[in-house]
Order: sequence, then structure tokens, then C-alpha cells
Amino acid sequence: MTRPYCSTTTQAFSTSALRALFVMILMTSFGQTTLAHADSDENAPADVKYRQTLMSNIGSNMGAIGDILKNGLDLPGHIAVHASNMAESAQLIGPAFKKNAPTEATDAKSEIWQDWAKFEMAIADYEKAARDLASAAASNDTKTMLPLVKALGKSCGGCHKPFRKPKEESFHRKSSDHK
Repeated sequence: MTRPYCSTTTQAFSTSALRALFVMILMTSFGQTTLAHADSDENAPADVKYRQTLMSNIGSNMGAIGDILKNGLDLPGHIAVHASNMAESAQLIGPAFKKNAPTEATDAKSEIWQDWAKFEMAIADYEKAARDLASAAASNDTKTMLPLVKALGKSCGGCHKPFRKPKEESFHRKSSDHK
């Protein structure tokens, strides 16, 4: 059985081109990603802390995919596993956000609950993009995976832009201003 991986022998792009592409994707998609559970307000409701941990884990999987590709790491099966983890996590997002827990200790915007159908559509787009990447990772072809990684990053941004507070309004920033 052939295991999916990104081999340095199958790389169709230079290391510097990959690095530039993934820096752009990660900055666009996860520009303000932090370890939310480490930075969360200790007085935040437990369900908010859980959401922050869930979203942080998704960001960690995306970061791992970027690390594998931009560094040409020969890690058979890892991209498929990370993308699959992201797709499986998509099923957890809706239930985790179902309850609107009003608190200042979150970057979730009220638009999530005001337009729940749009939020669910964004989650579905993200899940599809993650599953597409997981399937393509079996090809071992970086050239095939790169546009799918870009699409996955775009799907993350498709949810972050309308439903997450901008960096300037982040509770992380506000809490660090008061320390």
C-alpha cells in the first residue's frame, strides 16, 4: 500500500517559492492565530474556552501542513492526517458555537448567531476543502496539493472575515493592553 506524503523528489516548486506561498496563506488565514486556550480569559465560560481550544487545534493542523510542505519534510501520510483532522473538526464547530455565550473573552462576532445559515455554509465549505486536500494527499504530488492548501486557507478566511473580530478588536489584544 502506498502511503500519502510529500516527498522532496516530487516537489515541483522551489523551496523559496513554497515558503513564500505558505507564509502568504498562513498570514491570510491565520493572521492572528494564537494559542487561544493559553490566552483565554480565565473567567470565560467553559464552552467559550472549548471553542477556543478547538479552533486553536485546527490552526495547529494547518500550520503543520504548511511546515511539511514549505520545508519539504518527508513525512509519509502526515498531510492526509492533518487535513483529515481538520475535516473531522469541522463537524465539531457548529455544535461548539451553537450556544451564544456573551462574554468579552472571545473573538467570535455576533454575526455567527445572527446569520447561522451563513455560518453553517462557511463550515461546510471549510470541511469540503479539508476533505479535498486529504484525498489529494494520497497522490504524493505537491503540485496537486498546493492549490488545495490554498483553497483550504481561503475557506478558513471565508469564515474568519465575517465571523471573527478583526485583530484590532481581538480580546487577546484588549487583555494584553490591561496587563
